[in-house]
Amino acid sequence: MGIVGMENDAELFARSIEFMESISVPVPNGAKNLEIWIPVPVNDPYQHTEIVTIESPYPYRLTEDKEFGNHLLYFQPESRQKEQSINIKVLFKIVRKEQRALDLTSGIMESGHAASPSLYMEARGLEIIDEKITKISQEVTRGIESPMEKARALYRYVLAHMKYDKSGTGWGRGDSIYACDVGRGNCTDFHSLFIALARASRIPARFQMGIPLPDSSEGEPSGSYHCWAEFYIEGKGWIPVDISEAWKNPKNAEYFFGNLDANRILLSTGREILLSPRQEGAPLNYLSKPYVEMNGRPVNDFKLERRFKDTQV
Repeated sequence: MGIVGMENDAELFARSIEFMESISVPVPNGAKNLEIWIPVPVNDPYQHTEIVTIESPYPYRLTEDKEFGNHLLYFQPESRQKEQSINIKVLFKIVRKEQRALDLTSGIMESGHAASPSLYMEARGLEIIDEKITKISQEVTRGIESPMEKARALYRYVLAHMKYDKSGTGWGRGDSIYACDVGRGNCTDFHSLFIALARASRIPARFQMGIPLPDSSEGEPSGSYHCWAEFYIEGKGWIPVDISEAWKNPKNAEYFFGNLDANRILLSTGREILLSPRQEGAPLNYLSKPYVEMNGRPVNDFKLERRFKDTQV
């Protein structure tokens, strides 16, 4: 962990790591048309990603999904007549900065492909805006003119309404209706509800999927994924919120409106994602790990290993 500068001279914490992702896909005898997509961590003003090495017995290419600009490593191994496993290992160098968007006096430019905020105004997939969500959004923001303060009021509503609870079924899909009705779930549910409420208030909001990092200097990530949200304010740009972390750490509730710590990797943006080349299966609810298809059908019984090691900033 280190400290880096910022455009307005504020000091930000940053974390520099080597991040290894290894995937092993069992291939049954005679299987054909195997395709593998591995998401590449994002490059943006708060995160720099470099591909250091790729260990693969097969050719690959770097692709980009057309809507959200998520980068992917695409592999299409040749078919085999005997059973085998396809093993691929990718090493990334990533520098992740603390995100303190409210400290900026003006917005910053996103690098690379950046979808227009208008893409994030309508209901999409399980980010549903129904009559109940619209009514709640109107009630919570009544009398508030500033879009920033509307977003803050919605943030506080979700924080009070939701409970981080992974018991039972229905959680983890990022279903805004489920979250609104039952008031519990994981990070996907917290932030899908916030996104739906924000959009109902005509505030663009988007889903950010990442990988959580523990405080230790090396080892495995502290979970298979962690997500948060961002909303858009003209002149300020994209403002992050991490409401599930605020729920777990109440003393940091104000911090997680407009700020993110550096103990995370941003992997992808958006919901209902169409990969490049387009997958045969349905659009992905979210992109948190490699995606594999065999003979046009999704494959889930592959082995995924992720490890990291801190390096110097």
